[in-house]
Amino acid sequence: MFRSYYLFCALFVWISLAVGDSKKQIVFNSIECSLRNNVFSKSECQLYSRLALNVFVTIGDQKAADKMVAVCEVDLFNNGHKKVTRIKNLRLEFCQLKKHTETRSLQGIYYLALRRAAVNFPEKCPFQKNTTYSVNRLHIDWKEAPQYLPEANYTFRGKIYANNQLGLEVKLSGGFYEIANYSEYKKPLL
Repeated sequence: MFRSYYLFCALFVWISLAVGDSKKQIVFNSIECSLRNNVFSKSECQLYSRLALNVFVTIGDQKAADKMVAVCEVDLFNNGHKKVTRIKNLRLEFCQLKKHTETRSLQGIYYLALRRAAVNFPEKCPFQKNTTYSVNRLHIDWKEAPQYLPEANYTFRGKIYANNQLGLEVKLSGGFYEIANYSEYKKPLL
């Protein structure tokens, strides 16, 4: 009886200490969206918290989107280094979002986060006209982010194409930091 009690107490203390440890987390500082064509009739981008964001887009009334692709670029500014690391041509196929496998790569991390946050995305294309699609509370969990990467600031730029036309540009800035007070960063900004 005493042995199981002490094992339970030891497990509880270990979990409490592990939860309190700081972990490297992807943090968002700002987000900007701008329409570039009449493919989308409306867009809204906002930070939900420092760890999550929301994006709402409405497909225009002219034509359904048979193909939707994001072409992204990330600039990493490592702390203590002057050199910028640039990752170009990350392609995210929104029509294949539900089918894509969970690979252990930067692109796999994006797909996993998008799949969790995509609220009303179709199983396959087309994205219907006059319909608002949302990405709600998109976040990348610390368990998915490679903890061995150095802390860095980043700028993420994405161009979203629908029917081979540039419809939306998204610019996101933030960092990959070790944070000790997770609950403070998780609080809604609204």
